[in-house]
Amino acid sequence: MRAHNVVLCGILLALAACSPSEPVTPTDTVGDVVDLVPDYAVSPAASVDAAGIGGAQFPDALRLTAEQKAAIAGLHAAFMKATAADVAALRVIEQEVKAAITAGKSRGEVRAILDRAAPIRARLEAAFVRLQADIWAVYTPDQRAWIESHRPRSCGPAAVRLTEQQVKQIRALQEEFYAGVKADLELIRSIVDEARQARAAGKSRQEVAAILARAAAPQQRVSDAERALQDAILALLTPEQRQAWLCRHR
Repeated sequence: MRAHNVVLCGILLALAACSPSEPVTPTDTVGDVVDLVPDYAVSPAASVDAAGIGGAQFPDALRLTAEQKAAIAGLHAAFMKATAADVAALRVIEQEVKAAITAGKSRGEVRAILDRAAPIRARLEAAFVRLQADIWAVYTPDQRAWIESHRPRSCGPAAVRLTEQQVKQIRALQEEFYAGVKADLELIRSIVDEARQARAAGKSRQEVAAILARAAAPQQRVSDAERALQDAILALLTPEQRQAWLCRHR
């Protein structure tokens, strides 16, 4: 099969590389590499909001508040729950495509299997566009301005070619990240809910602030996990891939 480019406008700084309304393009195939599941459907690690679900990329002056993180985490959780069936269907198609390639099926036969993914991808992209818009609305004007000002310069070819092993490893890292931060994200959301209830009950500003302060530790853990994810992904890339990746994600 003719090699296609793998488009990586996702894992680390999607909105910094794409407009708020532009969906991340899922990958197709690179030789025998089959990668139909978009990064944003696997993990919320900066897949939509430039700063990441933990705000790791924002400068301290624009750090996400606990309320913002709770809102973004809730939007991501709802998106991933709503798209889980489509992601599972794409994984099945991936396996069918790999089996067909291994069995020496014709280009037409492989393409027929891939074509079944088209409407699933379309649904995912439509849901992703809505998610982007919803998260964009959570940001303050200053945070939006920072994202806009940090769009990457033109870097030449818009793709980074990955091997099958790299695709598997990056996916595993993304899934490990999400599993690792899930409890902290839920804790942040519960603290924000508690603060909201305290505010509604007429508690003082100081009392509400004391409740929100408990979110600082889990917020930091999520941010640290995001930075560790970025470092781990970069460690998997060749020098050439790393250069292209960093060019497009800064």
